[in-house]
Amino acid sequence: MALAEIWRLLGNKGDRVPFIVADATAIPKNSFLELTDEMLVIPHAGNVDTPIVGIAAHEKKALDGHLLITGITNCIFKALVDAGGATIGDFVSMGSTTGEVEASTTLDFEKGWTAGRSYGDIASGETGLFKSTF
Repeated sequence: MALAEIWRLLGNKGDRVPFIVADATAIPKNSFLELTDEMLVIPHAGNVDTPIVGIAAHEKKALDGHLLITGITNCIFKALVDAGGATIGDFVSMGSTTGEVEASTTLDFEKGWTAGRSYGDIASGETGLFKSTF
């Protein structure tokens, strides 16, 4: 499973947003957070066409009694690029492999499903830097 890596926090040291999480849900640190309902998140699990709202700032263990997780927004993150690669300036969305990004499509823009914007030319299977759009 690929995870994001926070490379730089922007603005006010990145923006930390509390999200609701089910007690039974486990979320590893640095997982992309996928929005499933109002302020309710799960870790990205290879779902494409989905809204990403942050990167997990800490681990959340299943059945630990905690119902909140902090998501980091407004950052530059490092992620693995799925099929197709990305060129500098391209917007990326979540790929079909957990935690990986891929070049965005028109529908991703229309629905607000972009996760970031590429800071370089990155081939498929390589890791690159992206400015978050969440």
